[in-house]
Formats: sequence, C-alpha cells, structure tokens
Amino acid sequence: MQYTKLRRGNMVRAAVRAVWIAVDEDVAGQVAAAVEEHNRLRARLSADPRWRTGGLTRAEAAGVRAAWRTEVHRLRAAGELLDTRDVLAEYGVRCELAERGWDRAWDPAPEEAWEQGRWPGSRDSGVAGYPARVAARLDAELVAQAVAACWHTSWPAIQALRAWRDAHPGITPPRYRLGADGSSRPVGPLAVYERLADQVTTTGAVYRAGLVHGITRARAVLPPA
Repeated sequence: MQYTKLRRGNMVRAAVRAVWIAVDEDVAGQVAAAVEEHNRLRARLSADPRWRTGGLTRAEAAGVRAAWRTEVHRLRAAGELLDTRDVLAEYGVRCELAERGWDRAWDPAPEEAWEQGRWPGSRDSGVAGYPARVAARLDAELVAQAVAACWHTSWPAIQALRAWRDAHPGITPPRYRLGADGSSRPVGPLAVYERLADQVTTTGAVYRAGLVHGITRARAVLPPA
C-alpha cells in the first residue's frame, strides 16, 4: 500500500494510504454510480446563495470559499456527501469497524501483517474470485487500525492454520469457500481448515463491507428525485 501526504498550500493534510479493494463487478459499479450521484448533489449544494462570491471583495470571496470547504468537510465526515471513492470508502470502513466494536486503540500490527500476499485463511468469493478492483486513499491511521484489528482478532486462527499446513503438506485448499459453489461441505482435515479459516478476518473483508456501508449511506441521504 502506498503511503502519501496530502498538501494544500503550506498545510499538511492527514497522511493517507492507497488501497486496492477486490470486489464483485456489481459493487464496483454501485460505487461509481453513488459517487456520480453525490457529485451532482455537491453541485446543487454549491449553488446555494451562501456560497456565491459575485460582487464580493477578494477577502470576502476568500472567506466564502473557505467556509464552503469547511462545509464540504463537515458533510463528508457526517456521511451526507460521499462524492469521491475515497470519501465513500473511508466513511464505510469507519462504520464497519464501529459495527464490529473494533474502532478502538490496538497494539500495532506486526510487520508480517503488512507483507504483500494473502493471509492464511484468505478466500475469494468463488471459483472466479473477485474480478473488479476499487482504488481508494484512506486515512493512514484508519488503515493501521483496520490492519491491527484484523490481525490481532485473527491471530489464534492464523497460528492454527499454519500448524494445519505443516501437518498436511499434501493438501492444498481451494482459494474460495468450500461448498460455496453448491458442492457438498468438506469433511476430515478440510473441515478443520474451513472452521479455522472462518475465524480469520482480512482487511479486504473489512474494506468490502465498508464499501457496502458507503453505498447504502449514499443512497439513503440523497433527497427524493
């Protein structure tokens, strides 16, 4: 994940991390549609007479523009204006962490939690996996919180899955949930693997759920047509 800082003038904005969220194609389309609707909402809001600068002095116009930026920030934080992928995803991830009771301080995740690659127990949505990607820049502290929460709550299962793989080197579990394609549920060692994998929560799962929260909120706050 890429780490950057946003700058505006001489002021440093919050550090962000770029993430790629693997999703089904319909989710990617819903995100795009929600952002487009909220861009139109922002345009309507900006047309309010309060934000007009015509006939004002330079200082007065600058004050109005600053007030508008503050209002946009307030609306975004409240989930009332989700006009970019970044804003929609971040709002939704915060909702998901709060729903799980994970929006609290955690010990930092170890370096291995940040390594590229899949965690033990990671699974795709089905045989075809997740065919689409949604790119988003999230607050770096939020990403660190999500990684730490997922890692620490999943750690006992991750340890057990590593031991399972050591004990069964000749068995390679599919990358999707066994039985999800309509086949019979697994038995024997694979049943144990499934039980342990169900106890692993990846950041991808949290981010995907966050997008659903964001889409739902975006639709809920739109004024009637």
